[in-house]
Amino acid sequence: MDLPGGWGQTNTGLVVGDDAAMVIDTAWDRPRARALAEAAAELTAGVPITEAVNTHSDGDHWWGNGTLPAAARITTSVASLEAMTDETPPGAVARFSALGAVAGVLPGPAGSLGRYMRQVTGGADLPRRLPRLPDHTFETTETITVGGRDTHLRTLGPAHTPGDLIIHLPDAGVVFSGDLLFIGSTPIIWHGPLGNWTDALDHMIGLDAETYVPGHGPICGRTEIELLRDYWQWVEEAGRAHFVDGTPPLRAAREMLRSAEFTPFSQWGSSERIVVNLGTLYRLWDGRQPAPPTFARRARAFADAGTLQRELAR
Repeated sequence: MDLPGGWGQTNTGLVVGDDAAMVIDTAWDRPRARALAEAAAELTAGVPITEAVNTHSDGDHWWGNGTLPAAARITTSVASLEAMTDETPPGAVARFSALGAVAGVLPGPAGSLGRYMRQVTGGADLPRRLPRLPDHTFETTETITVGGRDTHLRTLGPAHTPGDLIIHLPDAGVVFSGDLLFIGSTPIIWHGPLGNWTDALDHMIGLDAETYVPGHGPICGRTEIELLRDYWQWVEEAGRAHFVDGTPPLRAAREMLRSAEFTPFSQWGSSERIVVNLGTLYRLWDGRQPAPPTFARRARAFADAGTLQRELAR
């Protein structure tokens, strides 16, 4: 199956028990979401899918919920459900992405935003209306038994988004992390605080699982999680120093990417996302409350990211 480009190349999961199964996250590209649903039905070999979990509120992890069986209960955290209802509708994102093809030829921030927005959606066939929302929520922890197998859910956000959660299967030695783990590509923080994210990484390391399934990228182990923690510690220290000096986020991002300290992370994709991270962190360091990732806020962040990406390519 050919995957659509962009940020929607998310990982999904399937937990199969004796007489029931659970799906973890769905994809925002409609053909891929349908293909994943068909593959899940084949893999369960007739065992019904009775449960599903959405790890957080970004559309690339739940806009395919319409492909789930109607009888399946969908669970997420209380904070994620609230954020989902405030999310920009997928139809609006699709229309803006289409306009990006035209705006991409323009000079300046408008062109940078248009080109970058096309990369974010990457040709995905997005749904035209808000998909099915979760119908069950929990605050901090929840255990869902699926066909005799216990799946332990824990909210570790707010971090990447307001309500990030993980799913731990002790009997299999597997943790599904959602977007608390980006492997091989630069993570992105929309909400924070950053300390919650590093605490979440420490928590996952403490689970001592054999396999961690990230929201994006290949499955990994402890070493990759420790490297991600190192990245955030570097961003915290170097980024805050630039903030204290009054350096604007875009200029700070340029200087940080040129520094020797960036070397351990230089092979990751989408290094330009650092300017999005600094935009979020500058707000928090300024003593302001986390802001929801509204369409306008994402547009400003993507314009900066597109500008930085173009500069890096020169």
